[in-house]
Amino acid sequence: MRHAFLTRQGGVSLSPYRSLNLSDKNGDREEFVSTNKKIIAKTFGFDSSRLILLDQVHRDRILLLKKPIPPLPSPLEFDALITNSPNTFLGILTADCLPIFVVDQQKKVIAAIHAGRQGTALHIAAKALRKMKEEFGCLWEDLLIAMGPSIGPFCYEIDEKVFQQEWKSFSVSRGSGKWMVDLARINIGQMKGEGIEEEQISWVNLCTHCHGNLFFSYRKEGRTGRQLSFIGILE
Repeated sequence: MRHAFLTRQGGVSLSPYRSLNLSDKNGDREEFVSTNKKIIAKTFGFDSSRLILLDQVHRDRILLLKKPIPPLPSPLEFDALITNSPNTFLGILTADCLPIFVVDQQKKVIAAIHAGRQGTALHIAAKALRKMKEEFGCLWEDLLIAMGPSIGPFCYEIDEKVFQQEWKSFSVSRGSGKWMVDLARINIGQMKGEGIEEEQISWVNLCTHCHGNLFFSYRKEGRTGRQLSFIGILE
């Protein structure tokens, strides 16, 4: 297995996408995005054509890719991928949302999950775990989970109209219908609710909003890029 949670540094894109932007949906030049993808692939030793990126739609649709992988539809309007195919790299693009990877080293199965507010409200991480169990017979005790940087609990304010009551234990009310929400802890709680132990979860606990030199943050910048997180099975 090989995985990485990347920063925004080391690419060729110009401001406001500076510099390792991997999204071609936010106004950056296509040739810059393509060059950035090639830089990453060369650095980590894989063919850039083997990197699968989604048109993330902030829902709970999960793309299942069993080997051999058939021709893929376009656009790929999903927010999670699961595969057992070697040399296939699953990519998640974020600029405050939470990237989550799941690995079953026994069954050689991986998942990549994009958990924003809406996906979290739909329990996308828990649904991906269940899909791994249904499709590949994955056992909870064999799973390892890694979560990347996302917006932190002191920077993520949402309105009461989109707030979920089940999030109360991971949130702080600011009054006037505003809540500060801990996106990462909510997802950890949902996965633990499925039977995952907290010891199985590792977490790069860095706030994308606070560390603007390292990460793109939509909340902080508005028009900005997207950093890549990826995971793949090496043959």
